[in-house]
Order: sequence, then structure tokens, then C-alpha cells
Amino acid sequence: MTNTNDTHVRQVPPSATKYWTLDDIKAANRAAGLHFFAPDTLRFFRSRIGATVYQGPGGIYFVTSERFMTMATFGLTARKYTVRKFDPDTFHVTTVGEYAQLTTAKATRIARNLASSVQLAQKGGR
Repeated sequence: MTNTNDTHVRQVPPSATKYWTLDDIKAANRAAGLHFFAPDTLRFFRSRIGATVYQGPGGIYFVTSERFMTMATFGLTARKYTVRKFDPDTFHVTTVGEYAQLTTAKATRIARNLASSVQLAQKGGR
């Protein structure tokens, strides 16, 4: 039921599709005994998690960024970005494309485009 006084109402998606928030993804990953979002893991990779989840027929995606310590200069590299895919069946997070090689704009564009795409080859189909 929609409250017409609430300007922040989210419409119920067709076929009861769940919209995943970043908090939902983190909780599911942790509950499955996985450590992608564990503070020690994030600290080790100097990772930050983007606030936006891109969800559509192509899947559920978000963007992370990482920085690395270089031995040559004993300093940190520039922050680079990675597209991640969340699997709502297994709660695993996987890397899409190359790790920590993108600009923020390119990673965001890729995540948004992948989420909005319709996968033609699903479950053995063509």
C-alpha cells in the first residue's frame, strides 16, 4: 500500500523482485560467512565501497576503489576503481573486468550499463 503523503515511497517492483541496498548486500555476505566487507579485508586493500547499487535485468553491481603502497616510492598510488557483481543466490561478490584499473566515471558507467543490459545467454539458453 502506498502512502501518498510520503514523497520517498519506493514502488514495489513487478514479480516481487527484491531491490538490494548496499546494507542488504553487506549483511547477506556476512551472514553467509563470507568476508568481502570485513573491516580487516577493506583495510588491507585500502578499499572503499561506493554508495550506489546498480540493479536491473543484467544483475546487481556496485563499485569499489583501492589504493596500493608502492615499494619504489614508499607511497600510495592513485585510487583506482573496480566493478563488482553481487550474486543474490550465493551472496558472493565477484570482480567484473580488471581489478583496480578504472576511473570512477568509467567504473560507474560500466556498472550501470551491465545492470541495465538483458543477458541473452542465461541458464544454457542462447
